[in-house]
Amino acid sequence: MSLALISCSSSIEQTTDDEPQMVELPDGSVALLNAHSSITYHPDFEDRTIGQEGEVFYVVVEDEVPFVIETEQGDVKVVGTEFNVKAIGAELEVEVERGVVQLKTSKLFKEIRKGQRALFKDVSKGIQMGKAEFHHRKWSKHFDKQLRMFRKDLKKGTKKAGKDSKKIGKELNKEFKKLGK
Repeated sequence: MSLALISCSSSIEQTTDDEPQMVELPDGSVALLNAHSSITYHPDFEDRTIGQEGEVFYVVVEDEVPFVIETEQGDVKVVGTEFNVKAIGAELEVEVERGVVQLKTSKLFKEIRKGQRALFKDVSKGIQMGKAEFHHRKWSKHFDKQLRMFRKDLKKGTKKAGKDSKKIGKELNKEFKKLGK
């Protein structure tokens, strides 16, 4: 198992050799890189944009800033979901496990929903849609325990954020009522 981490002031590159690798991104999202795949991103990750080659399964935390994967063939844009992107050669394949993603090439645009597969090879053939086959599960299955824990932590964080926001809302309402007196 090998994961190369190359960092310079402008970007971070993470590359796998013969075995898949799990990478936690700065925003808390997770990327499962299949063998011989790579991602690059800016160290502060404020724009939530990743360059990708090869095959990567993503679990993306929700945020106001969209999460964008840029490949040679086109871009995939999401807000919070789980999906697989395979960008090898001239082919771009996207399968969605949860949520909705947008696939955009230089001339085409398509929304892909849960359980769907989109395949782009050639502009003349368009984006071909079909049922997702989820082949990534074969190579990503040894990350299942880590993903379950990640999803559980993510749920706890979402619930806590909701409770915190209600508490803050109540406190603000009290303060506004005091100001109105």
